[in-house]
Amino acid sequence: MASAIGLRGYLITVHKKGESGRLPFNSKEFNVAPRQFWKKFVIRHNTVVQDVEKERSWYFQEIEQDGRGNSKGYTHYGTYGFESNFVDNKTQVRNYRRKVDDIEEIPLFYEIWLPKDKDFSFVAFQSFQGRSCIGLVMDQAKIDFAHANPGYILKYQKLLPSEGSSLYSKEPVRRLRLIKRNAPSDLADSYLGGNAPDQVDFEVRLSAKRNKTLGLFSAVTRGLKKSESGLVLHEGIEFSEAYAEVKIGGKYRPVGIFGSDSNAGVIDITESINRGRDGHPTYDSISQQSDEILSDFFNIMEKTKK
Repeated sequence: MASAIGLRGYLITVHKKGESGRLPFNSKEFNVAPRQFWKKFVIRHNTVVQDVEKERSWYFQEIEQDGRGNSKGYTHYGTYGFESNFVDNKTQVRNYRRKVDDIEEIPLFYEIWLPKDKDFSFVAFQSFQGRSCIGLVMDQAKIDFAHANPGYILKYQKLLPSEGSSLYSKEPVRRLRLIKRNAPSDLADSYLGGNAPDQVDFEVRLSAKRNKTLGLFSAVTRGLKKSESGLVLHEGIEFSEAYAEVKIGGKYRPVGIFGSDSNAGVIDITESINRGRDGHPTYDSISQQSDEILSDFFNIMEKTKK
């Protein structure tokens, strides 16, 4: 099964410290205005940035920019600090012994978009098999912005939080998918006549009939019952993940609405991208998906103002 590819979108705003109101990006109060800040931030971090405590690294490889802060490219995300074997998956022959100081890097697409004459901007970051460097990058951006503009703070927030109180709270859901990873064999035995493996991934899918929906995004997420252990409960079974299929950027896409931090709020674009020989999304295909999704975010935000 192909590795899951996701995009997580964030709204970026700027505030005077201690105040909730947004500041316009062209405010004369800034030493370094947001557009200029993002332009410099990407350039400044095009060499490896290491977080020694977390044993993680990252840096930008900018592919496109317009000189006004808008930027696209890759964030090369690395992990290190442990040894492991690299083994041929067919022959099981060990090709390489990874050392503690070796960094395993993966390319993750990013996009920074500042719509004209607005007091907000967007960033999109790709995830790969649940791995993302959004926290590392945005924490550094917050520190750098505060240093450049004392008394002012840069905030970022998910546009698709798992509780459903998002831009898409009033959008219809076509399908709901519940997943229980590594389910015990006795659960699967009732379906497979006692021949199930020791552990399986158990899924339940609820789909609306043609031209119908399961309800609005906010209602569906609120309607999920929780067990005492905090997991989604359906027909007496606890599920650790839940995905709702919502129309975003012109097509229905699975969105993580419950699960680990690596799943909740992530838009699954696995079926919408093309992969290169390296197993990663091609730049053009993921760039197109990001454009469609961020444009949809913008259009809905503008629509809700009216």
